Formats: sequence, C-alpha cells, structure tokens
Amino acid sequence: MADTRDQMLVDFQAFTGIDDVDTCTAILAQHDWNLELAVNSIMHDESPTDVGPARMTPQETGRSSESSQFVDRSSPILIDDDASASGPSGSSGLPHSFGGARSNTTPTRMINFNVEYRQHNIPIVLPDTETVGKIKEMLQAEIGIPVDKQELKGLVKRRVDDSTVLRDLYLPKDNVLYLLTPHLCSPTDHAAAVNRAQVSHKHDEYKLKVVFRNGTQYRMYNLRFKGSKTIKEVKQDVYTLTNVPVRCQSWKGWPSDVNDETCLCDSEVPFPNHELEMEEKAPSSTQNAKHSKPQSSKSTEVLMDSDSDDGIVEPDVEDDMFETQDIPQTRRNEPLMSPDNQTETEALEQFSREFAERYGEVHPVFYIGSLDDAIRDALQVKATERKLLALYLHHDDSIQANVFCSQLLCSESVVNFLSANFLTWAWDLTHPDNMSRLVTAATKHFGSIAANQIRSYRTEQLPALLIISRSKATNEVLDAIQGHVTLVELMTRLLHAVDVFTEQKNLDIAEERERMHREMIKQEQDIAYQESLEADRKKAEAAREVEEQQRQERERQLALELAEERKRREEEAVKEAIKESIAKSVPDEPAEDAEGAIAKLRFRIPGGQLIERRFWADNTLQDLLNFLTGKGFHTEDYKVLTTYPRRDVTQLDLSQTLESVKLYPQETLTLEEK
Repeated sequence: MADTRDQMLVDFQAFTGIDDVDTCTAILAQHDWNLELAVNSIMHDESPTDVGPARMTPQETGRSSESSQFVDRSSPILIDDDASASGPSGSSGLPHSFGGARSNTTPTRMINFNVEYRQHNIPIVLPDTETVGKIKEMLQAEIGIPVDKQELKGLVKRRVDDSTVLRDLYLPKDNVLYLLTPHLCSPTDHAAAVNRAQVSHKHDEYKLKVVFRNGTQYRMYNLRFKGSKTIKEVKQDVYTLTNVPVRCQSWKGWPSDVNDETCLCDSEVPFPNHELEMEEKAPSSTQNAKHSKPQSSKSTEVLMDSDSDDGIVEPDVEDDMFETQDIPQTRRNEPLMSPDNQTETEALEQFSREFAERYGEVHPVFYIGSLDDAIRDALQVKATERKLLALYLHHDDSIQANVFCSQLLCSESVVNFLSANFLTWAWDLTHPDNMSRLVTAATKHFGSIAANQIRSYRTEQLPALLIISRSKATNEVLDAIQGHVTLVELMTRLLHAVDVFTEQKNLDIAEERERMHREMIKQEQDIAYQESLEADRKKAEAAREVEEQQRQERERQLALELAEERKRREEEAVKEAIKESIAKSVPDEPAEDAEGAIAKLRFRIPGGQLIERRFWADNTLQDLLNFLTGKGFHTEDYKVLTTYPRRDVTQLDLSQTLESVKLYPQETLTLEEK
C-alpha cells in the first residue's frame, strides 16, 4: 500500500509540476488517493493547453488565531468574525478583516487557506460561515485579479459556486488551493498580476505568430523566443527570415509603451501566445537616424514552427520572392524520417534530431533503436523493471500534427509523465514505405488486428499515441490516443493506462516472486542433490583410492614375499649344496666297538631333540662343524656351546682336535640360533 501511494505521489508531481511533497500529499488525501480526481481538481477541464500551476515552492503558513494581525503580504489574510462585537479597537490593524455572522447553534471554525498562484503563496484565514466568493474577493484585493477571472482548484468538490458556504464543503482546517486564470487574456487586466508574472517568464518561451504582409500577399511565421529577448533582437531575427531591415519594418501588435530595448518579459506581451503583424515600408532619414544597421548574424533561438505549406497563402507566389544573395535563409523543415533504406536506429536518430529542430528541446525522450529492442527493454524484462511502451505515430500531412506536438506532446507535464512511466518509440508514417515497414513490424509483435488498425489510420486521424502493455507473455494495445484530444483528456487516458498497467504489473510481480521462490527452492534442492552426488562421488573415489592402495600394498607384499621366498630358496639351495658338499668331507663315524680313542658327543638341537655321534678323538673341530652343517645347522646361523665352561666352539681354532679342546671322551653340545 505504501509503495502504491509513493508511486501515485510521483505521478501526481509529474502531472502537475508541483514539487512540494506535503502539498501533493494533502491534495491526494482530499481525494481519497484517487490520482485521476486529484489531477483533474487542479487542471482546467476545457483548456486545450497546459494551464496547470507552474512549479513552485510553497511557503509554510503559520497557524493564526482570531486575534492575529495582518502585517505584510506574507502574513495570513484574516477574517475576524468577532470584529463587529469588538468595536473599533478590536478591528484596528486588520485592514483585510470582514465581519461575519456567527451561528447561535454551531461554533464557528477558522479555516486556513494557502492559495498558490504562479510562484507566490497567499495565505488566507476565514471562518467557515463565509463563502467561496469571499476568498476570491480577498485575492482580488491582494493581487488585483478580478473575481470573474479567477478559478480556484483544490476544494473537495470539483465545482462550487461563489455563493457556496465553506461549512457546507466540510473542509479540513488547513487547505491548499490553486488559483488559475485561463480567461485572463490580456496583461492589461491588472498591472499587478502582470508584474508578478514577469519574473517567471524571463526564462520561459514566448510563441509569437508573425504575419508578414507584402502588398496583397502575406506569409506567416510561428516563432519561439526566450522571455529575455529584446524587441530589437526579435526584429533582427525576423529580418533574417524576411530580408526586411529593421528600419524598414512597420509593426502592429506591440504594446504602446515599449521600445526596442524592452525584453519580452517586461513588455506586457501576453504569455505564452501573441500575434503580431509586420509589413515593409520605405526607409526614411528619421528612421535611419533612430535605428542602427541590423546585425548579419542569425539568432540561434529563432525556430520555425510552421510546416512548408503554412507559408505564402496565394498559390501563384513562390518562396524565392523574398530571397536575396547576401542574407542566408532559415532552413526548411526536413522530413522527420527519410524513406530511403536506412536502419531503424538511423531512422530514429533522424526523427529525434528533426523533432527537436521543429518543436524544441523539451520533448519526450525517444528510444533510439529498433522496435524489437524497444519491446525487449520495456516489456520483456523483470516485472519490477517493466514499463509501458508508447508508440508515437506521426504524419506531416495531418493538420493536427503541429498542434499535438507543440501543445500536448511537448507539454512539460506530459514529457515528465512519459519519462517516468513509459518508454517512448516514434515512427513517421508520412511516406508509404515507412508505413509498410511499421505494419510489418506491428504484425510480428502485436498481431494482425493491431497492424490492420495502424494501416487503416487516415491522415486526419493522426498523429496517434499507441499504449502497448504486456500481459501473460503477450503484447497488447492498451489504448490508442488520437491527435484530436485535449491535454486533460490525454493526461486522463495516460493516467488510466498507467493504473491498469500498474495493477497488472503488481500481479505479475507477485507471480514472478512466487515463480522465483519456486525456482529458488528448486535450485536449492538441485544444489543439495548435486552436493549429495558430489559427496557420494568423493566417497566412492576415496574408497577406490583406499582399495587401490590396498591392492598396491598387497602386490608389494606379494612381491616382497616372492622375493624373500626366492631368496630363501636360493639360500636353501646354496645351503643344501654346501651341506651335501660338506657332508661328503665328514669323516666316517667309528664303530661302537672300535678300538682307539673315541669321543661320544651329544648335540641338543633347537626343539629339544638330541643327536648322538661318535668321533675319533683326533678329529678336528672343523670335522665336528662339518657334521652339523651336513645336518643343516650352518655355523653362520647357529652357535655350538659347551656345557661347562660355556664356550662357543665355532669361535675356537677349528684346526684343534676334539681331545685338545676337552671334548673327549664325551660332551654334550647345545645349538642356539644366533
């Protein structure tokens, strides 16, 4: 709700040109935030031109009690309804106070009015027993504008009579009113009103219709000048158009009390439109003395506002009758869009450039690009960024083209509103080739019905402003505004289009948010699923790596075992060969009953088993060890120990005899692994 009111406030400011937020909020609140009623309440319903209030900065009005005095023009104009009871002393110092009847049954309320007129605020305080006409009377006394020339906008009701009692309007205590003067046709209605308006027109644009008479023929020029231009500069610029020197110009329509050095804003020339007449006269010596030689440079602010067929009225008169060899002529209006084979971007660049040449720099910002690009940038975007697409269709041969462009389309309120709520794309239908190109594009984007509607437009039905919206992925023509409308009707239809579009846009935003929410949930689920897959993949990869490492370890162990087994077998083979070889060198065992010195030896091998063997006492220790080697007990693996004293036989001199090492007649030897 707050976002809708904020947007409504922005649109209201764009329509009316009122910058003060509090003032705009108060007006919208008075009309229950109905934008159309609020805009219409301060705009003249029947005026073809923009008569809305100028931009202003309202001054804050203080609250005034019934006893406050009127000191200067910034103080409230107070109506003291107790003045008759207080006598002369009670009314002293109140030159703007008037008596009023107080009801015996209903207490009187004091109502504050802040009346905005151009760039001035007139604060007024009245009892609710007074009428609307009393406000106008006090405004007449303050700024000099007659009551019958005043129109007050901003009251709760659309139209009220001067006799309407304020109490019957149920107004709040503080009110903002807007004073319009659409019927103030001449600046001589009141000098004070003119003096107040002069300052605001210094930088504004005057539209002068100059009729140049040359005998029985005449030519009309629609020219635009800044209010700071002097009358002399206007005459010099007309000289560049007509080749009539300033000293030879005879004018009708200037105010009587002005001279050549007077600025337009100080000349009491009606703003913004005024008609003048000029004809050539023979130069005289007096005129030569009074007027200086005209400058040869052309003013850059002079603009031709009329089409080429608005020139000479007589059909048998040609344009070159006013040409001279020394003075350059004003450029003719070029076509807004050439019919040659140029791209849409080039055509739109030419249209925007020529449109500014004709109607000034204050005009809608035309989109430079193809219709495809305009639709994509305006309608085929996120719902929050979406705008209406305004298609302006122009035709130079239409009699309404000049008025519609200069008075409506280039109105500041329309320009501001289009800039804030629309993307504006323009096309010139003057040449048939351009019409065919647009119909083809319209058929593609809007369907055959809209294309046939564009094709069926007659010249007098143009220019037209097509409002394109988008609903449920389909482009549709929301409204077709033709050039015969008034400014208020144009604004009303634009407002209605924006309201309809905003309602649909809000629905689209809600749907888009729901869709984005669903997509976000789906995306989160997809991410979680992908993360789960990734975790499973990593887990499987880790398992494969572990398995691979285990496989490699098994292979390595197997290789080691095989190598060890091979080595063991080789060693065993070597040992077996050594054993067999050594076993052959062991002396034969003496017989048990043999005569001679025989040593009986017992060998305790690992495992506790005993091996008995008889040796000759003169056999050497080497023979003993060879015997053990032949049994598989190699001396590099085993120690051969005596019982007492404990000795390792393998460490003794192996050439000694058994008897010499006291292994005779018998001994028990123990084998231990080293």
